[in-house]
Amino acid sequence: MGSLHSVPTPQRPTLSAQVARHLLDLICRESLKPGDAVPSEVQICKQLSVSRGSVREAYRTLAALGILEIESGRRPRLQPMSAHVLAQVFGYALNTAQVNAAHVIEMRRAIEVQGAQLAARHATDAQKRVLHELVQQMRSAHSDRDHARRMAADMAIHTTLAEASLNPLNSLLLTALRAPLEQLMHIDLGSRRSESDLMRIVDAHEAIVERVCSGDAVGAGVAMAMHFDLSVASISRVEQALLATDAQLTERAQP
Repeated sequence: MGSLHSVPTPQRPTLSAQVARHLLDLICRESLKPGDAVPSEVQICKQLSVSRGSVREAYRTLAALGILEIESGRRPRLQPMSAHVLAQVFGYALNTAQVNAAHVIEMRRAIEVQGAQLAARHATDAQKRVLHELVQQMRSAHSDRDHARRMAADMAIHTTLAEASLNPLNSLLLTALRAPLEQLMHIDLGSRRSESDLMRIVDAHEAIVERVCSGDAVGAGVAMAMHFDLSVASISRVEQALLATDAQLTERAQP
């Protein structure tokens, strides 16, 4: 039977933290996978000779981290990895000004450039067909001035590329970084971009897809980097125009 230290010190974690560490070690030791059950709270209480409250706190902590799924009447089970928890962390960092939008875009750029290179090597024929269809949808939506449909196709292209990279962390990080950035901006920048900016963005997506589908890893990375550089420049122009408009309105409102 295991045992845990009962008195926390600056060097020693709390009992609930020790229980959580015990569970994580058990997951590793027994090579458990998402969907597998872990010992119940009662079992852990007996194994470690600790209170039910400490064990329950440990389980809740792991559930909040997206590791455990806890349902009444069932043994806790391991969850598949999810972008939700990471998105909350990134959102918190943005909302408290520990990072800014530029930091997020820079990180996404690095991830997606490599993701495009990997997609060029690994994309299946089915994924290539989807990418071509999404480019056509994006171009059609642009012609119809349907910004919502254009943005949906835009995001679907990036999601498909991340999946085609065969690195699950690309999809995880892409989703986690995208959600808080969109919430922070509050506005649909797409509807405020110039016609030429929007056309360049559509063309940039087509260039990425063409290089990925032709198996040109180097070209795909270059095309993705150019796309991000164009997008950042476009966003900067829109934001500057909005700031100028706000300044004019403020000046007119003054007596």
